[in-house]
Amino acid sequence: MVTSRERIKKLLAFQEPDRIGRFDAFWEDTLTRWISEGLPPDIAPADYFAFDIEPIFLDASLRLPEKLLEETDEYTVREDKLGYTVKQWKGKAGALGYLDHVIKTREDWERHKHRLAVDFGGASRIHTVSYFTPFVAYPTWAEMGATFERLIAKERYLLLHVYGPFEATWRKHGFETTLMNLVLEPELIAAMCEAHIDVTIGTLERAREYGIVPDGLFMVEDLGMNTGLLFSPNAYERIFFPAHRRLGDYLRRHGITYFIHTDGDMRRLIPRLIAAGVQVLQPLEAKSNLDVRLLKRAYGTDLAFFGNIDVRRMAGTPAALEEEVRSKLEIAMRGGGYIYHSDHSVPPTVSLENYRYLMTLLDRYGAY
Repeated sequence: MVTSRERIKKLLAFQEPDRIGRFDAFWEDTLTRWISEGLPPDIAPADYFAFDIEPIFLDASLRLPEKLLEETDEYTVREDKLGYTVKQWKGKAGALGYLDHVIKTREDWERHKHRLAVDFGGASRIHTVSYFTPFVAYPTWAEMGATFERLIAKERYLLLHVYGPFEATWRKHGFETTLMNLVLEPELIAAMCEAHIDVTIGTLERAREYGIVPDGLFMVEDLGMNTGLLFSPNAYERIFFPAHRRLGDYLRRHGITYFIHTDGDMRRLIPRLIAAGVQVLQPLEAKSNLDVRLLKRAYGTDLAFFGNIDVRRMAGTPAALEEEVRSKLEIAMRGGGYIYHSDHSVPPTVSLENYRYLMTLLDRYGAY
């Protein structure tokens, strides 16, 4: 019997195992709805739906002190270790309300950049809990090494998540400010990006000393919006491509597969992402006009694909959902190189009944 880890590895090597792999992400209020509809609250969704990937997380933050500034029945306001102050609604999906960012000037950067040392704060920078989750105590390296051994025994594909340099930079510098400073202060943005890659690679090196070697690295790096790129291809080439490629070179040397998560329509950058070493593209937002059928024909075995099943179809009729799955899988899965995922996180408009039906469609159309 093929294990989940073996299945994903075969697919990413453009081979055909028993079936396509599967993994997904859910908004918090989606799971709240599903529990009310019968999802067992004491079983992790990854176990309930038999997913093939086990996520772990690399904290490449400044490790700033986290503070709860305000709390009501509806929301919290807090200072995050990543370098922002944020308003977050309780029990609801959607974007956070960013109120402030700690790095406003080059002087701020010079004063804080030492916090990106691998050992700053003493604890491991790797955890089973997302770096996005606040007020979490991190394990020691030895403790995380022992946890990693237990994860290996689950025989899932171990995928280490980390922010990319653009994401990490704007979260401490501000989104609009970062975009403006691609033109006004490009050297500052480049310096923050390179420091982020330094701590990412440094953490991977330290992790190896404790036997923590993931199968893949999943870089969260939104580069687009529905209508196109967030910045020009020239800005990408000057600022972000060198950082992406340096990480890609490291991962290739150590046999770690390079995934990128990027929302929006970023098709103009795909050739450069491949040149940087990226091997897997996710989530392929359908509402941003990405279509895995066309991408598969265009890139063949140069790039594997992870996603593109439209969440709008998941909330629609069974017939529409079946057509979405059947028509995309029959092209995307040929010759390997495809893993199921929604085209973003599954929203609360999708019922548990519809999602269970989706899983049966994956069984039907996703088998080799």
